[in-house]
Amino acid sequence: MRIVVLCLAVGSIALMADKPTKPLRTSDGPVLPRRELLEVLGAAQRSLLADFYWIQAIQQVGRANTDTEYRDVFFYSDLATDLDSKFRYVYEWGAITTPFNLGREQWVNTDLSSRLLTKGLAQFPDDRRFLFQLAYNKMTYDRDYKAAADLLMKLSQYPDTPKYLPQLATRLYAQAGSFDSGLHMAEMLRDSAEDDESRAFYEHRIKELLRERVLTQIDDAIEAFQRDRSERPQSVAALVGAGYLLAMPDDPLEGQFFIDRRGRARSTSGLYRLEMYDDARKKELREDLAAGGIQVEGLEESP
Repeated sequence: MRIVVLCLAVGSIALMADKPTKPLRTSDGPVLPRRELLEVLGAAQRSLLADFYWIQAIQQVGRANTDTEYRDVFFYSDLATDLDSKFRYVYEWGAITTPFNLGREQWVNTDLSSRLLTKGLAQFPDDRRFLFQLAYNKMTYDRDYKAAADLLMKLSQYPDTPKYLPQLATRLYAQAGSFDSGLHMAEMLRDSAEDDESRAFYEHRIKELLRERVLTQIDDAIEAFQRDRSERPQSVAALVGAGYLLAMPDDPLEGQFFIDRRGRARSTSGLYRLEMYDDARKKELREDLAAGGIQVEGLEESP
């Protein structure tokens, strides 16, 4: 009898240890029961059903190798949170595991990740991890810098949050071209600062935002000049002389505006623009510096 029981036990362990088989699926996703049917037939066992599809999501990650297979994680997580809207961990876990990198930072399934986070925030509106992850998605995947900045500003209002969050938010507003929003936030943060260091930082950030707004206007003038004349302007003064700028702009940080070797507006008051520096932008700067620095019109020194 003991031998029979032992054999059954070993067989059960072997079955459970076997790699989960791939689920039936269509071109749109795994074949899942209709939510309405589950709500009627399993009304008394919704939490148990949510646990079941949560386990299915975990198993899907274990067998996933392609973007489509990682995409299916969303569908299991979405169904589990439909059945139990307070199943907090599934929102976060599903949102983090669903995106897939095709290579060279080409990410897919990111919209589904944000859908789970937005759905989770409807149930947990003050969840800091959801807010931060959604801000990351908006900033990194969607390049929706204003939406990311809005989320970071909301997050920064909670106690004990990192000081860099509002600093990053004002930079994102500049990246999005929402200078009025960025200036408003920076002025508010400056006026509410409790120490001289923070107050000085936001006073400087206000000037950086004002400078970046001017740099963006010069960029627009450069683009218009090139479009009309099929050549790059040699200087900011040339843009003024040709009527693309009304007058020589002033730098709030007391620098000199110039056009760099790549045709972008810059200032001697700071090498870095007030924008997000991804790997491509960092590579450009390294190449410029390796080539002997960014050349300032009429000057020998680098900014």
